[in-house]
Amino acid sequence: MPKLYDIKLKEYIFSTRFKNNDFKDFIDFSDDFVVSEQSDILSAEKAFFAWEKYAQIDSEKPFPSQEFIFDMEAKLLMVLARMELNWFKIDSGRLKEIWVEIEERIKSLEMEIYDLVWEKFNLNSPKQLQVILFEKLNIPTTKKIKTWFSVDNEALEYIWQKYPIASIILEHRGLRKLQTTYVEWLLKTLNPNTKKIHTTFNQTWASTWRMSSENPNLQNIPAGNWYAEEIKSCFISSSPDYKIMVADYSQVEIRVLANLSQDPILLDAFKAWEDIHTRTAKFLFWDKEITSEERRRAKTVNFWVIYWISGFGLSKQIGIWPAEAGIYIDKFYELYSWVKKYNEELLVKARENGYVETFFWRRRYINNLNDANRIIKWQAEREAVNMPIQWTAADVIKLAMIQIDKLLNTWNYKSKMILQVHDELVFELYKDELFLEEKIKEIMENVVPFEAKLLVEIWVWDNWKKAKK
Repeated sequence: MPKLYDIKLKEYIFSTRFKNNDFKDFIDFSDDFVVSEQSDILSAEKAFFAWEKYAQIDSEKPFPSQEFIFDMEAKLLMVLARMELNWFKIDSGRLKEIWVEIEERIKSLEMEIYDLVWEKFNLNSPKQLQVILFEKLNIPTTKKIKTWFSVDNEALEYIWQKYPIASIILEHRGLRKLQTTYVEWLLKTLNPNTKKIHTTFNQTWASTWRMSSENPNLQNIPAGNWYAEEIKSCFISSSPDYKIMVADYSQVEIRVLANLSQDPILLDAFKAWEDIHTRTAKFLFWDKEITSEERRRAKTVNFWVIYWISGFGLSKQIGIWPAEAGIYIDKFYELYSWVKKYNEELLVKARENGYVETFFWRRRYINNLNDANRIIKWQAEREAVNMPIQWTAADVIKLAMIQIDKLLNTWNYKSKMILQVHDELVFELYKDELFLEEKIKEIMENVVPFEAKLLVEIWVWDNWKKAKK
């Protein structure tokens, strides 16, 4: 483990990155903080990029908005620095077993493919795969490219239901990516002495202002796949004295939309603690008893329509014809009419001002809203509609992290916040501090006084997978 130094993080950051003393009041880190040889450099980089990003904020914007954004992002620097030191322990033995299991499944899939076509070929060669699919098997072509017809995942997803070989190839590719991108990378970056994994949080890189992570990226481990879930089971507590706790915002973006649009149907549903997906399903399908498939479709509609998706785009998500998807979109806006009104008014203001804003006054300038090209114009409109929802949701969890970090450190609790993944926070909860579960839930649900109250679901177990069940 790197040698640790007791230094004042504020002094270090500005002595190494900020040469202009005029910026010294930008971040107020008054407490001594323990950092590592690697972490202090990363913290300095975070401060540098944060300043570069926020120095671009329009100086004509009223002072409170700048003050709020600066204060939030500055405080978050310290939170992320602490989290980068609170490493996540990995069960390396189980992770190696998963690699072997995936490898065996990959070889089994390869043999299935070879048996179907009666010959061996290089599955990683697009040219050879084109010959097998389109010449030998005479499968109808879909997406044309310069080198004949595409065999990428999107093309195979169009035909997998009719042609089993496409389904097998998709599974093969997914497992190979899981093996190389996640299992092998986790094993490579694992500290051999402590058996812990360290990730670097990026505060300003994502276009949605959500945090991202790298070396390794712990935010993009796929969900729903059995092997992917098994990978999460390898993330364990550092000792028997701790449990893994997951606190996850439920439907945060739809709740943000309800508050921004003030749609009375959405607000009433959330205030009554209704299942919003069932509510939408009842309107879409007019059934007294909603099936699991109908709720699944309604959930997809709720999630994608708020992001200005087209009928064609929604049809691909649900697996239906574009015309039917278009009906779903129209019915969504019929039910939640204030959402449509909100979007229309937002676009009018965006065209007038050239930008849109979040609940917290964060601003995004949008180009091409009046472009003559319909596709470019629609993409700009979608960006304008997406931004206030996504960026507001991103700021909600940042504010919660700041308050939780303050709680844990003010009272010197042994429990630690160790990971942030989209709308989810992961903790190591000490055995004598189980009461923090309710305190953390209360902070997260009340960090912003929304009319449609935020809802947090919490799970506690020995590993990340079981804690999320």
